[in-house]
Amino acid sequence: MKNLLITIFLFLGLITLINAQGRMGMGRDMKPLQRLEQFEKTKLIDVLGINEETAIRFFARRNEHQKKMKDILDQRDKLMTNVEEAIKNNTQSNDNFYKDHVANLLSIEANITKERESFIKSLNDLLNPQQVAKLIVFESRFRREVRETLMGRGKGPMAN
Repeated sequence: MKNLLITIFLFLGLITLINAQGRMGMGRDMKPLQRLEQFEKTKLIDVLGINEETAIRFFARRNEHQKKMKDILDQRDKLMTNVEEAIKNNTQSNDNFYKDHVANLLSIEANITKERESFIKSLNDLLNPQQVAKLIVFESRFRREVRETLMGRGKGPMAN
């Protein structure tokens, strides 16, 4: 277990180093991110206790969900950038501009929630209710621990 934790710390340290270098090296070496994703998948299979066939079907569905989420989040980021630029450059004094953008942002946030709910409900034919609950807890905890580790405050993903 200690060896696993040491490996995770070293790996996450590498990710931190890559992130600190900025985006200039993007695309060159995605191995650390791929390793983290593989670690997450392995832990998830273990936590859910699913067999190979179920895992294949689950991850195919999850990948589709993640693509949809990426599209929605890209939309939100683009809209957010537009609003940030208008605020930063003080180019918009029209209240309707901000009302429309806030309404659009809220709509996108609702789409994020709707997509997440749709994904969770779609798992009913693959996972039992306890496994779905384990998935939700695992994803939340994993993201939080990775984020804390990258910020230098955590113990490593799923250390407990």
